[in-house]
Amino acid sequence: MSEGIQTGTVVNGPPGAAVVAGGSSATVEAATALLQAGGNAMDAALAGMFAAAMAEPVLSSLGGGGFCLHAAPGQSPQYLDFFVDTPGIGRDESAVAPMTSVRIVFGRPDDPQAEQVFHAGWSSVAVPGCFAGYLDAHARWGLLPLAQVVAPAIGLARNGTILDPVQLDFVRLVAGVLAVTPESAALYAPVMRGEPFANPGYAALLGAIGDGATMSSQIFAEPLLAAMSGFGGRITSDDLDSYTPQLRQPLMMIREGASIWTNPPPSFGGAIVLEALGHVSPDPMIDWARVAMSLRDATARNRDRNIADAATQVARGTTSISVADADGFLVTCTTSNGSSSGTQIDGVQLNNMLGEEDLNPSGTHGLPTGVRMGSMMTPTMVQLADGSRMTFGSGGSERIRSAHAGVLARLIDGGSTLAEAVAGPRVHATSHGVEVEPGIDASVFATWADVGRIRVWPEPDLFFGGVHAVGIDPDGRRHAVGDHRRGGVARVLLP
Repeated sequence: MSEGIQTGTVVNGPPGAAVVAGGSSATVEAATALLQAGGNAMDAALAGMFAAAMAEPVLSSLGGGGFCLHAAPGQSPQYLDFFVDTPGIGRDESAVAPMTSVRIVFGRPDDPQAEQVFHAGWSSVAVPGCFAGYLDAHARWGLLPLAQVVAPAIGLARNGTILDPVQLDFVRLVAGVLAVTPESAALYAPVMRGEPFANPGYAALLGAIGDGATMSSQIFAEPLLAAMSGFGGRITSDDLDSYTPQLRQPLMMIREGASIWTNPPPSFGGAIVLEALGHVSPDPMIDWARVAMSLRDATARNRDRNIADAATQVARGTTSISVADADGFLVTCTTSNGSSSGTQIDGVQLNNMLGEEDLNPSGTHGLPTGVRMGSMMTPTMVQLADGSRMTFGSGGSERIRSAHAGVLARLIDGGSTLAEAVAGPRVHATSHGVEVEPGIDASVFATWADVGRIRVWPEPDLFFGGVHAVGIDPDGRRHAVGDHRRGGVARVLLP
């Protein structure tokens, strides 16, 4: 492969090119480096996700969980589920410490005092999945040695990196959470001062991973378990030993000659998207009110079922990366760290999945131990009637479902290009009302009696998610789109 590289929010390339789209410049650069070195799409995606722990530190880490979709040319995709498990196997519940509550203020032009309470601390941490999941994905589908895959992230951790503006905003937003423990506060103090983010502990751990360390290895497990025991967390050695990533067959739907593959149970984001689309008539003039309200109602139905089944959903801090390599392999990975717990081991910020009220419908610590938690995250692939293949993922918590459904409706029903589908305005409905980006006529909701408050945002916003997507046309041409709402970056490597 030559050194020809083009970077932007939207990039295109000829047959034989490789493309990447992700949530930050450093994440995408790490993935690009693996493609330049002869790696495949999975090598590149994993390099990007290891690097995202440095470049997008609030959104992703080895201490969170997620999913990877992998598709060989001409074949249906497979899902690797490495989301978090509920901890506490063999744990004395009387020794579990209370969580720390942190009030976060979300400023909006028309609602500057919006607030939310986050629950953090050691007892909010579920069994991490990304550590084991990345290694499992590499063992199944990677090409280059793991030491080579982690090398770009090691460079970022040793030398430090300046966060992109959007990522710096995320850090500042949850500064109170990141300061819950002294160790976490010290790790992020330079970032708060506007200095480069460095992480020597993470660099050392990545070096050990390159040499064969796993989540249960002494370098990670010993300090994690000591902290859990000493500070009232729930994770035990049995939890770490029993954790296993799960290979799953995706949910699939045919719509107007297009095939859609998305995340299967026990997660439910994919089921919500497909169920909602099934209630919307295919029409080039997309009925955005019906899309939004169908999503709202499908979510309510799934949530009722999940409460009955004691299932859960993913929290807020989420990012994704999508890759198409020169041979036509497609990969999309989406990961989440919840809202972060304010705790860290070896420079790895741990999740707070047990502290999110909407993840735990049966109450805090109410779920049985050893249960794979569900998720709204839903990396998706679509093959259009003409043979075009596109894959994408999004962050955005509850808005993930709306972002995905909107992109699919535009691609399949509206005939949009990938760039148009990602950039197009979005709408999101809840039981309280509807949020609308400029470009969608809010009057379309006038006939819906139970719509609630209708709020039109002044401009596109990261609230509505961040869809990072790649695609391959029937003639082999490549496309990549980074969602401008969340500082997305796209790159093409010319053959």
